[in-house]
Amino acid sequence: MIKPTAPANKRAQSMNKPKPTCIIRPTQLEDQKSIRALLSNFKLPLEGLEETKLWVLQSSHGDIIGVAGLEVYGNQGLLRSVAVIKSLHNQNYGTTIANYVIGEAKKSQVQDLFLLTTTAPAFFNKLGFKEENREKIGGNIANSVEFISACPKTAILMRLSLA
Repeated sequence: MIKPTAPANKRAQSMNKPKPTCIIRPTQLEDQKSIRALLSNFKLPLEGLEETKLWVLQSSHGDIIGVAGLEVYGNQGLLRSVAVIKSLHNQNYGTTIANYVIGEAKKSQVQDLFLLTTTAPAFFNKLGFKEENREKIGGNIANSVEFISACPKTAILMRLSLA
C-alpha cells in the first residue's frame, strides 16, 4: 500500500482529515469511464489513450483518485495524462503516481522521458523535468498523437533524462 505524506506545513493543516490509503495498479477495462471523466475535468486530451499504458491511483474504498500514463517509443517515453482529483491536490498523490510511472519508464529502458503541459510546468519541474525546445525533438515521439494533434502547439515540452 502506498500512503503519500504531505509536507510538514500541509500535515499540520490537515491533521483532522485522514489520508486515504492507496494502491497503484494498471488500469482495467471497467476503469475507462472514471479515467475519461477525470481527464476531462482537467481538459486533458483523450485522443490517443488507446496507445497509452495507464495506471490508476485507487483509494482503499475502490475509488479512482488519480491516473498517469506512459507511451514508449524506443528509448524515448512520453509521460501523459497525469491527474488527481481536485480535493486531493497538494497532498503528494500526483507526485506519487508520476514517480511510479517514471519508475516504469526506467524499467522499459526509456532514456529520455518527455511530456507536454499547458498548466503544470512548476509541478513537473519539481520532479526534475526541464523545459525543452519542441522544434528540436526528433524520433518517433515527435510522431505521437500528443505531439501531432492532441496537445496545442502552445504546450510546454519538458524532458527528464533517465540515462
